[in-house]
Amino acid sequence: MSMIGEYLRVTVAELDRAIQDPDWALDFVEKVQDAEEESETVPAEARHFSTYKTWAMLSFLLARAEFPVNVIHGEESFAEDEDWGYGPPRYLRPERVRLAAETLRATTYTHSSTVWIRPN
Repeated sequence: MSMIGEYLRVTVAELDRAIQDPDWALDFVEKVQDAEEESETVPAEARHFSTYKTWAMLSFLLARAEFPVNVIHGEESFAEDEDWGYGPPRYLRPERVRLAAETLRATTYTHSSTVWIRPN
């Protein structure tokens, strides 16, 4: 069994509601996922995104590059008493998303030191 990284892009109002009403949030996430799976939404318009099993590799590479935002695991949690599969859900505040986007845009392939990955 492997962990799969899944993310949902939400508005500020949706995030605020999710934090206040975790039951609504879980239902909302499932509805968006189901709707996008049925309609085969194009990636640029999709709200749901999955890194599948590459989340650990992405986390490692971003840590090596000293990336300032934890885009893989999120930085704050809500619904502390609930387990959405691997613990409570986590999120990034809008200003952290903005910083992550700006940093990603400015990051080049030569930004960090060489990372060697050993094949199996």
